[in-house]
Amino acid sequence: MAFRAPVYVAESETQRELLPRIGSDLVTVSDVARSIDVFGDRYLRRVFTPLELAQSRSVPERLAGRFAGKEAVTKVLRPARTTPVAFHDIEIVSGPSGAPVVRLRGRARSEAADQGIGRIAVSFSHDNGFAFATAVTLLQRKESAPMKNTIRTVLDLHGHLSTPTADLSDSDDLYRAGLTSHATVNVMLALEDELDLEFPDELLTRETFSSIDALEAAAKSLQNA
Repeated sequence: MAFRAPVYVAESETQRELLPRIGSDLVTVSDVARSIDVFGDRYLRRVFTPLELAQSRSVPERLAGRFAGKEAVTKVLRPARTTPVAFHDIEIVSGPSGAPVVRLRGRARSEAADQGIGRIAVSFSHDNGFAFATAVTLLQRKESAPMKNTIRTVLDLHGHLSTPTADLSDSDDLYRAGLTSHATVNVMLALEDELDLEFPDELLTRETFSSIDALEAAAKSLQNA
């Protein structure tokens, strides 16, 4: 489920809600060492940038941390499966203080810009042959696109409806349009990702998913909670 914990900061004498987005990953150091032994420079140059290699001195434990960091940042960016992020598009280097700094380029930079993602912070930890990384950023809630447009797009992609949402009114019965109990799970998860919210168990009812109007009312009640 999506993690949602609003944080408030002052800006221009107003308050705007910021929503955290977190990604994490765990890598076995021995797996990285084995890849270096088997594929050597091909592996190193394919996965890591020259600066990452120079700063880590090709030490498997340090590289495992950076690999986990790249994966954690990718989970924050949430790119579409059809537009993957290349390894070199996420660079994790040591800043002046020694703390890791995330640099984005290419597809990663485009994804961040499209979603309004600014700075991404990342942290590493190593223990007992494992490297663990956590990445986090803060997103301002998007209000530009009408919620019903988002709901219709999600239904078209994940609802497996027999009738396109363009042919449905906001009050039409979605179950009569082909929505199944299993498809509601995919719709729910997709809406949680798109709207940065989480449906509690008490809203996982047929009534909540009965129409576009009902879904909008449920989502807005969660955003205003």
